[in-house]
Amino acid sequence: MSSYKIGLDFGTTNSIVSYLTPSGDLEAFPYPPPNGEKYVPSFIAYHSDGDTEIGTPARTAAAHDSSVETYGNFKMRLPLKESEFGQYFSGDRTPISVTIDYLRELLISNENDYSFSREKGEIASIVVSVPEIWQRDIRNLGRERLQELIKKDLGLEKQLIQLVSEPVAAAAYYTWETQRRAKAKGTEPFSGNILVCDMGGGTFDVSLCRIYGDKKVEVLYFHGQGDKGLESAGVAFDRRVVQQAYTKKHGKSLDENTADFTSLLKDFESVKIGSHVNATKKLTNYLDDPDDTAQKEAYKFSGYAVTLGEVNEAFAPISQGIKKVINKIIAHTQEQGLAIDRIFLVGGFCQFLLVQKAITDALGIVRNDPRIDQTFNITNSAYAISYGACLIANGLVDPTEKYIHTLGIGLRSIIADQKVQKEITLIEGGSNLDALAKPNFCTESYQTAESQMFVSLWVQINSKGKRHQELMPQNIEVPNHQSGAKYRAGMKVDRSQIAYLAIEEVSTKKCVEYELGNILAKMFPGYVFFDEDEFDDTII
Repeated sequence: MSSYKIGLDFGTTNSIVSYLTPSGDLEAFPYPPPNGEKYVPSFIAYHSDGDTEIGTPARTAAAHDSSVETYGNFKMRLPLKESEFGQYFSGDRTPISVTIDYLRELLISNENDYSFSREKGEIASIVVSVPEIWQRDIRNLGRERLQELIKKDLGLEKQLIQLVSEPVAAAAYYTWETQRRAKAKGTEPFSGNILVCDMGGGTFDVSLCRIYGDKKVEVLYFHGQGDKGLESAGVAFDRRVVQQAYTKKHGKSLDENTADFTSLLKDFESVKIGSHVNATKKLTNYLDDPDDTAQKEAYKFSGYAVTLGEVNEAFAPISQGIKKVINKIIAHTQEQGLAIDRIFLVGGFCQFLLVQKAITDALGIVRNDPRIDQTFNITNSAYAISYGACLIANGLVDPTEKYIHTLGIGLRSIIADQKVQKEITLIEGGSNLDALAKPNFCTESYQTAESQMFVSLWVQINSKGKRHQELMPQNIEVPNHQSGAKYRAGMKVDRSQIAYLAIEEVSTKKCVEYELGNILAKMFPGYVFFDEDEFDDTII
């Protein structure tokens, strides 16, 4: 069988696997093949006989059999502290173990006839998208855990090229597709700044990117809105609508851990997607004349109904989150004198009219502003993140990303029976990831009378404000320890934005590396989402 370099949009609500056909076209993998959904629900069911199902079959099982153990939204539980796992998972299950099982079934399971590797062929390499907030927030454990489980538990260590932020992946697809279209028409391809707005099931992320040259993408600025309670995107909206409809009919809310709620949620999501065109017309009329249309029916599902006014009410908290993020972008562009030449709306929930209106209102533009690219249809936009990840995996687009934090160490060594403490900056915030692929070593070298170094890490979040410092949980074993040997310290950051400490023995160039992602994240207990406006230095 053939081998493929694939892109995976691992989403809160749905996931998409993309690959290149022999003719060079992008294609999304249907699950179960050959006629299954290309938008695979991020949902898993564990049956009592030991069988495991994912995707639509799992959601169907959950809706019809309350005894089946099922999980959804597990991606957004990955950043949680381990002490919080028990709130959402039973027995030995954790968001980590459930994610492993889901991705194994989808990608590589030999026992599952429907997995990508069984149906299409070997996975030669893979790029996986993650929320922008996971990349930006140094305290977020989700990125570290996802990379580790893909490499170690799924055995794809050599195949995993990188984790890439979702809006950056979308910008990569936009770059490739617009340049391909321009070449076919014999016109000049787009060159300039594009604002990618990505809203899916769990987060709202934006990236301002510069597109130039031959399929080059450079990230200029990024921001996002995340939430432990999933209150900021599509999942929250769907749940609020279902609760509204149920409470209106029964006078009380419905336990969201029941099979009845799962069934209603599934039915509403299906109706919402299936009636997209008709609902958009209704919502357009509502926005034009809310007083006269608020009581008109918006959606009807499983004997329940919600009005246009109720839909708008359910969406209101999400609108506030969108406004907050867009205001950050506006402030940055004004401060730096940057233009927004194009706007690209991606992610499943970005196709919803109220999301689009909230974005355009926050930007201070009309919904038909010519900068909003209307040449990409719903499928192009919904698959953009997975397509972009696939293009990066195949080396067809080269995004340039930056590491925004400043990192360093406090190095305590023993020289001539004297303890010497040295503060060293090893990673300058704002550096391109390409420049950090190999360790950046300090110019000075040190001797140590012992085979271990005592190292404290420090981080300056977003390269401003207080330095937060903590002793590494283990002493550093120096390589090739011997009398008179000299050592130097360095750091590198991989393409998934995970940092490593390196200690090199100067004469032999022998080097040891320590992965720091998990260590840095644990320096800030209690935080899953980092908001610059809400950060309080006093917690450290």
